[in-house]
Parts: sequence; C-alpha cells; structure tokens
Amino acid sequence: MHEQNQDQVFHLLNDTANEQKREEALRHRCNQYREDLKKRDLKEIAGFAAMSLQKAKDGSISLSGSHFLETFIITWPELRVIDSAGNQAKLVKEALWLHYLDRADGSPLTRRWVNLSEIGGLFYQQAFQGYCGDELAQAWGDDLGGLRQKCLSTGGWELSGPGDLNIEWRALPRLPLFLCYRLPVGSKAAWATMLFDAAANHYVAADVAAVTAKELADQIKP
Repeated sequence: MHEQNQDQVFHLLNDTANEQKREEALRHRCNQYREDLKKRDLKEIAGFAAMSLQKAKDGSISLSGSHFLETFIITWPELRVIDSAGNQAKLVKEALWLHYLDRADGSPLTRRWVNLSEIGGLFYQQAFQGYCGDELAQAWGDDLGGLRQKCLSTGGWELSGPGDLNIEWRALPRLPLFLCYRLPVGSKAAWATMLFDAAANHYVAADVAAVTAKELADQIKP
C-alpha cells in the first residue's frame, strides 16, 4: 500500500509531454487503489482518512470530504469519485483521493510545520521551493494585503506564526498546508515557503504533497 514505486506514478502529473502515457498510468494506478481498498473495512478507511460516511435512502453508501473549498463524494464499493456538481471527477482528482484513502493510517497531526524534505521529499525540495515559495514572493513582493485577500478567498485562514503573514489551508481532511510569508526588509527581498504537517507522509507521498501544494500556489498567484 505504501510502496514508493507505486506512488511515483504521480511524477507524471507534471509531465505534459507524455499526456497519453500519464493518463494511462494514472488510470492503472486508480484501478490498483480500488482493488486494494475493497479488501479493507470501510469504517476503518473512513476513520483513518477523517471522511464522513453517508447512507442514502436507497441503501447506497458513500464517503465525503473536502479538497480546499470543494466537497467530493466517493461511492462504495465502486469507489467512484464524484465532484460537487455530481459529475465524475477529473482523473487527477480521482487519483488524489484514492491515493489518500489508500495511504491514510490515522496518525494524529502534529501541528509541527516542516518543509517537503522532512516528509520524504528531499529530492524535490529545491525545485519545489522555486516554483512555490520563490515565485509567490516574487509575484507579491510587499503587497501583503493583496496576498492575504487572495489566500482567504481560496479557503485559507490566518494564524499567528513566524512570518508577516501565516495562512493555513486544508487540502484534504488530514492534509493541511501552511504558507509562511515575510515582507521585504531593506535589501532583502520578500520570502515565502509552503510547509506541511510533520505527519503528512502518513496521508500522501511526498511527490503528491508537492503537486497539491503547487496547485494551491498557482491559485494564489496574482
């Protein structure tokens, strides 16, 4: 369930040159997740992933949870992922949710914020900092008010912390993300970094965490 080579299919999420290969790999991985999840107890899956269990009048059962501002439904036992409009979710979102359900082990969140390297993403850390934190700092500079408004509009909320602006989001029920932003001072440019709860790798692989945070960073760029 936690084998690294299985989770590395998410590397393909950023490989636009091989779109067809990427989709085939993701579909195959989704099918593998479904087969593995069907062998497990539904209540355990829901509890580990902090998902709500729902039973309809017709007897059908589903799980529900939020991804940023959108609620998704996962049917049981088909494990179809449905978006808030009632449509089949996009393949990338389907893969994200099934990966999360498969990997979640119920470990408590620590509220200790760490960088990507500390949750298994040492190989990606430098590039991740570049396309998330560095690009955000360059884009927003000293416009702290504009950045704050943008963050709040995407479902974030402000916390106290080490930066001039500290924002938390809930990417998945047990996958919080944290932005620490510091204003420019003198000759020092603005600085930003995206952090994860230290328990994040109990819920998603490091490359999945990076892709999810990049999606958020792209949303909050001006």
